[in-house]
Amino acid sequence: MKFRRKPKILRGFASPAASYISAFAPAMFAATIAVVVVHVATNWRLERSLADERSVAAGELATISARLQTNLNSNVKLLQGLSAGIAVNPAMDQSDFSKLAAEILQPDSQLRSFAAAPGMVVKWVYPEKGNEKAIGLDYRTNEKQRNSAMLARNSHNIVLTGPVDLVQGGTAFVARCPVYINDRTSQIFWGLVSGVIDIPRLYQDSGLGSTDLEIAISDVPEPRLAKQVFLGHLETFSKNPVVASADMTYGRWTLVAVPKGGWGQNNDVATFELYACLLSLCVVAPIVWVGFLTKSRQRTIEKLRLHKKKLVRARQRLEYLSLHDALTGLPNRRFIDRMISLSPRPRPENCLMLLHIDLDRFKEINDTKGHAGGDTVLQAAASRLVKLAGPNDVAARIGGDEFIFASWSSHPAPKAAELAQQIVDTLKQPIFVDGSECVVGASVGVAWETEPAQGQDLSQLRLNADLALYEAKKTGRGRAAIFTEGLRSAAIHTKELADEFNHALDRDELVAFFQPQFHADTLDIAGVETLARWDHPQKGLLAPDNFLTVAENLGRSGDMDRLILQKALFELTRWDSLGMRIPRVSVNISTRRLAQANLLAELSELNVAKGRLCFELLETISFDDLQPVLNEVIPAVKELGIEIEIDDFGTGHASIVSLLRFEPRRLKIDREIINPIVTSPSQRRLVSSIIEIGRSQNIDIVAEGVETMEHATILKELGCHLLQGYALARPMSSKQLIEFCRTKHKDLKMAG
Repeated sequence: MKFRRKPKILRGFASPAASYISAFAPAMFAATIAVVVVHVATNWRLERSLADERSVAAGELATISARLQTNLNSNVKLLQGLSAGIAVNPAMDQSDFSKLAAEILQPDSQLRSFAAAPGMVVKWVYPEKGNEKAIGLDYRTNEKQRNSAMLARNSHNIVLTGPVDLVQGGTAFVARCPVYINDRTSQIFWGLVSGVIDIPRLYQDSGLGSTDLEIAISDVPEPRLAKQVFLGHLETFSKNPVVASADMTYGRWTLVAVPKGGWGQNNDVATFELYACLLSLCVVAPIVWVGFLTKSRQRTIEKLRLHKKKLVRARQRLEYLSLHDALTGLPNRRFIDRMISLSPRPRPENCLMLLHIDLDRFKEINDTKGHAGGDTVLQAAASRLVKLAGPNDVAARIGGDEFIFASWSSHPAPKAAELAQQIVDTLKQPIFVDGSECVVGASVGVAWETEPAQGQDLSQLRLNADLALYEAKKTGRGRAAIFTEGLRSAAIHTKELADEFNHALDRDELVAFFQPQFHADTLDIAGVETLARWDHPQKGLLAPDNFLTVAENLGRSGDMDRLILQKALFELTRWDSLGMRIPRVSVNISTRRLAQANLLAELSELNVAKGRLCFELLETISFDDLQPVLNEVIPAVKELGIEIEIDDFGTGHASIVSLLRFEPRRLKIDREIINPIVTSPSQRRLVSSIIEIGRSQNIDIVAEGVETMEHATILKELGCHLLQGYALARPMSSKQLIEFCRTKHKDLKMAG
C-alpha cells in the first residue's frame, strides 16, 4: 500500500509545481531579461557618464587653450608692431625706443618688458628700471638664450621659448622677433627684439588659475621626460586625459587635463541602478496582472492613432521645408522647378514671366559685415520682393544672393518691364545693417513666354532669364536686361568659340606676332613686343580681342601665355642666328599664369640671357588682391634675369605706390593717354609727369600708340625713352620682322 500511494503523493507535488512554473514562466523570463537589461544599462550609463564628463572637460580645456593661444598671439602682435617701428627708424636711441615701447605696450597684455638687441647684443630695454642687468647681454655667447636667438635670426620667424631664467631675475616666456632693414636692394639683418611675457599673469588671464581641472602643458605632443612639461606634471599625460592644442605660427603646445579627483566622481550609478530596478519591476508586474492587458491594448491603439497624426503633420512640415528657404521663408529652387514643370497659371491665356535677380554688392556686405550682416540683407531683400508680389505672383530665393520672381499676364512684355524696374528701384534703397546704411542694388534678367504653353516644359524659360541676367551684369550694376534671341545666339557663339579655342591650343593654331619698339632719340630697334594671334582655319587671322576673354573664362590663359613664350624664345634664337640685333623680346603674362605653382620651375629651365626676356604685367591686374603672390613671384622672376614691365599704365586701378613696389624696369603708357598729346596741352603735361616719375625711379618709359611722327617728335622732346606704334612699325610675323630689319639696315647703310 505504501508503495502504491507514493506515486500519487509525487504527482500531487509535481502538479502544483508545474502549474506554478507554467503560470510564472513569462514573469520569470521577463525578470531574467530585466536583470540583463539592468546590467547592460548600468554599463551604458557608466560609459555615457564618463563620455559626458570628458566632453565637459574637453570643452573647458578647449576654452583655456583658445584663450592661451589668443593671449600669446596678441602679445606677439605687439612685439611685431615694435619690430616694425624699429625697422622704420633703426637709428633710434634708448629714449626713442622707450617712447615707442610705451605706446605699444598695452596695460591688459601679459608683456612685462621689451629688449632690443642690434647685432644680437641687448642695447635698449623698456621699462629701464629693474631691467638694467639685461643691457649688454650678448645672445651669441649666452648659453641659455643663444640657441633660440640664433633660431629666430636664421629662420626669419618669431621664436617663443620658456620658461626662461632671466638675467634681471625671475622666469618668463620670451618671444624673439628678427628685424630686417630694407636698403632698396636687399634686406639686412639688424638684430632681435624680445618681449618678456609674465607667466603667472598669462596663466591667470587664460583661465588656468580658476579651473577644477588638473592641467599639464608641454611643447611636444607626447612628452617622455619631466623637463618637457613646463606646467603641471608628466603623470597627467598617462591618466587618460583630454587633449587640446594651442597652435601658433611659432610653435605648438599640447594641453592635457583630467578632473582633480579623477574620472567618474559624479556618475550617480547607484541611483541609476535603483531606477533601473524599479523600471524592471514595472515591466515584470504587468505580466502577472493579466487583467490589465485589454486596457493596455486600448491605450496602445490610441497612441498609435496619435502617432499617425503626428506623422502626417511631420510629413507635411518636411514637405514645406523641402520647398522653402529656411532663412527667408521664401519658396526655394525646388519649388520653382516644380512650378515651371507643372506650369500652374491663374488663367489659360496667361503667359509665365520669370525675373532672375542677383544682388550686386552682396559679397562686399558679407566681407565687411560678416554672414550675420549678409543674412540681414537677404531677409530685407526677400521682404521687399514679397511686398511687390501680387496674389498670383511668387518670389523665391534659389540660392546665395539669387532670387526668382514669377508672375503671369496676358500681356507679358509691358508688365515684365515694369516689374523689373520696380525690383531694381526697391532693392537699391538703403538697407540698415547693425545701425549702418548699406546700399546693395540688384541686376535683373527678364524672360517670358511668347504664348501660353499649357503642359509644356518651361525649363528653357529659366535659362533665357539666366542669359538676360548675365547681360545685365555685364553692362553694369543696378539695371535690368530682357532676353532676346540675340543673347541666345551670342551664348551659342561664345560656346562654339570656346570649343574652337580649346582645339586651337591643341592644334597649335596660335601664332606669335611682333611689334618693334624704338629708341626715341635714334629710332634704333630697342626690342619687340610679342602679340598673340589666332590663325583660324575658317575666319583667318584673329586679333586678341576675339579670344582673350574666352581664354580667361576657360581657365586657359596661362596655357596660352606658355605657348606664346615658347614661340617668342624660338624666334629670338632664330634672329640671333641670322645676326639680327634684337636686344630683347617682351611677352604678356596673365594673372592665371602668375598664380601657377610650376611657373618658377618652368622659367628656371629657359636658356635665355639676362635682360633678353621681359614680362609685361597689365596694370588692370588687381595688384592689391595678388599682393601675396606678387611679393613672392616677382622677385624670384627678377632673380632669373627676366625684366618686369607694367603695360597699359594709366588705365587700371593700381596705385603708383603698389606699382613701384615691384621696381619694374619699364612703364608703358597706354595709347589712350598718348593719342591726345598732339592737341591737348593738359594731356601732354600728364605724360611729362609720368616720364618724370619714371626718371626719378630709374624706370624707362615706353609710349604705346605712336600713330604719327608728330607724336614721336613730341615724346622725344618730353624725354620719353622708347616708342611703339603704327607710325614706326605695325605688328608683323617673324618673317616680316626679319625683312623689316634687313630693309632698315640697308636704309641706314645708304644713309651712312
